[in-house]
Amino acid sequence: MRIGIDVGRATSTAVLVDAAGRVLAEAVVDSAPRTGLCVRRALAALGPLPGPVGAVAVATDLARRPPRPRPVAVLRIAPGSHAALAPLADWPEAARTALGGLTGVVAGGSAVTGGSLGPLDRDGVAAFAARARDAGVRVFAVCAAGAPARPGPELDAAAVLAATVPGASLSLSYETGAAGLRERENATAVNAALGGWAEELVADCRAALRSARIAAPLCFARDDGGLVSAEYFARHPVIATAPASACAARGALARTGFDQAVVVDAGARSVRCLVVRDGEPERSTRLLPGPFGVRLALGAPEVVETDGAVPAAVPATVARLLERVPGAGVLYTGGRAEAFGALVGPGEPPAGDRERGTGRNVTRADARTDARTDVRTGARADADPAPHGRYPRLTDAARYAARADCRIEVEQVISAAGRAELDQALAAVRDHALSRCVAAGAAPGSVRIESLAHAPVAYLPAGVHRVTVRAAGAPAPGATP
Repeated sequence: MRIGIDVGRATSTAVLVDAAGRVLAEAVVDSAPRTGLCVRRALAALGPLPGPVGAVAVATDLARRPPRPRPVAVLRIAPGSHAALAPLADWPEAARTALGGLTGVVAGGSAVTGGSLGPLDRDGVAAFAARARDAGVRVFAVCAAGAPARPGPELDAAAVLAATVPGASLSLSYETGAAGLRERENATAVNAALGGWAEELVADCRAALRSARIAAPLCFARDDGGLVSAEYFARHPVIATAPASACAARGALARTGFDQAVVVDAGARSVRCLVVRDGEPERSTRLLPGPFGVRLALGAPEVVETDGAVPAAVPATVARLLERVPGAGVLYTGGRAEAFGALVGPGEPPAGDRERGTGRNVTRADARTDARTDVRTGARADADPAPHGRYPRLTDAARYAARADCRIEVEQVISAAGRAELDQALAAVRDHALSRCVAAGAAPGSVRIESLAHAPVAYLPAGVHRVTVRAAGAPAPGATP
């Protein structure tokens, strides 16, 4: 059995599924300020569990309770550049100030294909580390040119930083972002700044599991809807700051059988719409505003958000998105049925429960028992034949999280002189992706390659390819630390 928990601004939902993905129990509770308390309430509302739990997956957005960033020292390993291209130069002033604005550039790094740009300036790294230590900063973001192809300079710099500042927290860009230097650097700096938030969130959720006497691995949903282990999330929180809509969209697809759709996710304060093609949320190919207002390029789903207080604005958004996927349906998810009423389009009806045919909208107030908690349980397999439970729209995200696999994506630039060398390089990237998936919490025997795409890089010499690999696997068994 597995449990998925969706912690929202106003409502938190939990779903218990069996090994076949059938809903055994579900619960909806009012959210509390702390995520751990939301998890604790949701687990209590599920009632007695009929057996041991194999994994617990939590989906929650950073925007639910925005944290203050940790001060971070950002070190770039690359040849010098214009001041307009310096580290953090394109950040909002408030974010740069909150981070502390401590940056440095030292010689070293690699070309995009992995060729060395010169030896690492170790003395420069040590001097920068000492400057950060004297300023009271013990968190570092390290970004070297060409790191996805050759991470050695970042690893060498990390060793110098750790020796100069014992106990330092280090984020390395080759583990975090894509090929572009500035995009990867920004993602790594944000990742380092979010470390405190991630550690607190993991500790809160683990305490909630212990209080519920659940000894199971804890996972968190990524922005694309896949899972990673709590340990991996604590090291790489930037990949999991806004997973709720992707999880809800994937849950809605699984519930309806659609693979092309515009999904409308109606939350407490906003309505979010996204396009799904071939069963996958459409990813952005441009920079999107991320935590602290920093624009990031991490391939997150592109979500169009409108003010929840003005649901009349949603139909125009849906119509515009439908133009991108002709013939697609419109799927509705979330708890604010009044936001659905104004929508018109092909797909499931905007009112009623499609699977059960009850003709009844489910809102947060429909079955409220008191001012604090809205509990809907009793969806045991022997009493409720519905495969998605009694309240499918409200629990789409939690239900998907309960069934999801661990997933990672690796992007690298490789250089190959011929087909044989290319095949060998692609095999190495596949192996690396499988290893990273296991590191992200997947059981070794379950990992698999979901997709592999490669294409020549037009602006580089022949034989240079950009490779993107996605790997997935079931969460590994274990116990909550």
